[in-house]
Amino acid sequence: TYNRQEYLVKTLRSLYLQNYPQNKIETIIIDNGSNDNTLQMLSLKFPKSIIIKNNRNIGFAPALNQGIRKSQGQFIFVTNDDVTFDKNCLRELVALAETNDKIAIVGGRMFTDLKPQTMALPGFKFNIWLGYHPYDYQNSDEIREMDVATGGCMLIRKSSLKIFGTFDPGFFFCGEDYDLCTRAKIAGHKVMYCPTAIVWHQFLNSSRKTNNFGPLFAHYRGKFRFMFIHASPIQLLCFLPIQLIAGPP
Repeated sequence: TYNRQEYLVKTLRSLYLQNYPQNKIETIIIDNGSNDNTLQMLSLKFPKSIIIKNNRNIGFAPALNQGIRKSQGQFIFVTNDDVTFDKNCLRELVALAETNDKIAIVGGRMFTDLKPQTMALPGFKFNIWLGYHPYDYQNSDEIREMDVATGGCMLIRKSSLKIFGTFDPGFFFCGEDYDLCTRAKIAGHKVMYCPTAIVWHQFLNSSRKTNNFGPLFAHYRGKFRFMFIHASPIQLLCFLPIQLIAGPP
């Protein structure tokens, strides 16, 4: 979280209302240098939470890794500070993960918070030749494998991280979920979609506004880093001219 205490309260309240044994949940909050009284709010309203305080905004992926190192659980549930959850979300994610030891990552069904009945995305597909990553709406009511589970709702089997690693700290914001899911699949693990694990996302970091240069820059920086890590030289020769000339999303 970073200067988002008003929304963070909603996120945490919905986590503490989960239909899941509370004694099996530890809540770890990484504060990336907030100066809006976030820490005071947490100590007052959520004193049982574990808080990691950074003096500056070190980025999303490095902060997540701090939380993973601190965690004690069998599963890591990664989310953002502008997300709220259906009461059965955690239960459904864990239930699916426990059906197969090869399931390393499970993503849920995401709706936009402004229009609760409007489905935002289950996750993303990724075209390694073109750099496209369209929303993955295929079979949105069915349990199935997927390319990328979004970092707003991502359950990770902690033991799997010993095989393909934690989040790449080079992704400051955007792309870290693509990279982790890709490495999981390369290692022979499964990334699954769970339609009954429902969340609502406000997308406060959205780059849809054309004047929002920061998130837009982060989006392309993350995409280029992902491609330079995972694409072959031939794929890069196809990708780079398209991105530099046409700039598709």
